[in-house]
Amino acid sequence: MPRYTVHVRGEWLAVPCLTGTNTVRWLGKEAVRRYMKNKPDNGGFASVEEVKFCVRRCKSFGLLDLDDTLEDTLEDNEFVEVVIEGDVMSSDFIACKLEGVDLYPLLSIYIYLDGNSLTPEDLVNLGKGLYKIKLRPEAEAKVRQSREVIERIVKEQTGIFFFFSNFILLSADFS
Repeated sequence: MPRYTVHVRGEWLAVPCLTGTNTVRWLGKEAVRRYMKNKPDNGGFASVEEVKFCVRRCKSFGLLDLDDTLEDTLEDNEFVEVVIEGDVMSSDFIACKLEGVDLYPLLSIYIYLDGNSLTPEDLVNLGKGLYKIKLRPEAEAKVRQSREVIERIVKEQTGIFFFFSNFILLSADFS
């Protein structure tokens, strides 16, 4: 089932879609409905039907035709923004690459994990859904190496201790 991450007035909403034949208009209305549901005052709207909006991609800021189908227009897990009439594109809108040029180097849609440089701030932003994750090749190699070690330990049925910050987290004895 395709899912989209939709930005509405400072809120990021995950919107699952049962069918790709739904339209961009449906996605916009569903995102506004979810936005209103989570606001005590319904976001200042009486109904979803009264809200006039346009939908833009995070990639290239492309304006989407409300009558196009989602399967023809967007990729699964794509980020879009619903811009409500009278509003401007929000300041925390996340842009990504446009024709190979990173428009906002500090606000890239992907965070690249290398196994060494993840900060607490990055982790919080990942939790908020502000980034997608990609592994760097060196991180993939470390994951493969770790997997091989674990598989060898299980195969040999040896005991092992895992230490983290001077605390014993796990002790296993397979004998």
